[in-house]
Amino acid sequence: MSWSILNFTGREIIDLATEIEKAGKSFYEAAAQKVEVPEVSALFKALGNEEDKHIKDFQALKDHLDGSFIPEESYPGEYRDYLKAIIDNHVFNIKNVEELVSGAVVAREALAVALRFEKDSILIFQEFMKVVDGPGRATVQKLIDQEKEHIGLLARLNKIKW
Repeated sequence: MSWSILNFTGREIIDLATEIEKAGKSFYEAAAQKVEVPEVSALFKALGNEEDKHIKDFQALKDHLDGSFIPEESYPGEYRDYLKAIIDNHVFNIKNVEELVSGAVVAREALAVALRFEKDSILIFQEFMKVVDGPGRATVQKLIDQEKEHIGLLARLNKIKW
């Protein structure tokens, strides 16, 4: 899987967010089946359901695109380069979900991938705040806050000695 933003339109960003959430849902559903620790499996099932809600929320944001965002840059294309770097280095853009799930039998490894997914996603989603209107920003902030909650849940399970 490889994601990119070509023209830096709000619609492209929303589509990217949707693809990120779909990849997260796929990972959580597959990892829930593979991980042998019931607590981790249950959390992954719940998080997969959450990602499904996020997909719908991002699709609804298409009605809230601002269109007036012009990034401040020290050189032409700087912001696009920044976005490209964070997108190119998102955990699910580097390796496909199937490859990551194949190594997700061990709970600690699966939790590490899940934590990186949530953190990488927040970094990208924070940039969406700039391309949506006021109500859209409230929705994106709600999604970021939910991803932060996911990190807390994953981190607590990650501290347990399996």
